[in-house]
Amino acid sequence: MSRNLAALVALAALAGLVLQFIVSGANPALADPLARLWVLARFFTILTNALVLLSFGLLALGRAPSDAWMAGVVLSIAMVGIVFHLLLAPEVPLTGMTFWADLWLHTLTPLLAALWWLGWGGRALSLTDVPKWLIWPAGYCLYALLRGQTDGIYPYFFIDVGQFGWPRVALNIAGLCLGFALAGLVLLGIARALARGGRLARP
Repeated sequence: MSRNLAALVALAALAGLVLQFIVSGANPALADPLARLWVLARFFTILTNALVLLSFGLLALGRAPSDAWMAGVVLSIAMVGIVFHLLLAPEVPLTGMTFWADLWLHTLTPLLAALWWLGWGGRALSLTDVPKWLIWPAGYCLYALLRGQTDGIYPYFFIDVGQFGWPRVALNIAGLCLGFALAGLVLLGIARALARGGRLARP
């Protein structure tokens, strides 16, 4: 059951990525597939959905990553959904294929991944895992800033050095990492509560 549902999560991530790739092709400047991939790889949403596809795909094939790895992936994709709906969701409703790509990437895949983890995720987690879970978002911010310094394009407003300057961007990144850390502590607390509940439920 766990592997079947993991396959469903992987397919959800794949659906969102494929749809976004097709939608982006409507831009004449992105007609070249490689150029399109390079542009899409600028976004945390795209990279994290790709990470979900890889991790849950391995799980579905019986090559399960560690409990800490899967929890970190679920935390990252859940934060994709949370940050999008709190800060980045467009005011004007999307339509057509763009709507479906957005739905899969920012809502359905995070929700399915979280539901899988609540039901079947491993509980072998510790407090030392929380700092490790920050490597992905912090590493992404460094990557995005390096790309932005070369071409002047920043994928998210809160890391736009041209608009806010380095001190404000550094503060924004620190706030983002703090948010990840707090969410990681919540995830750790849920894992421990579920583990205790599982032990109490045994005859």
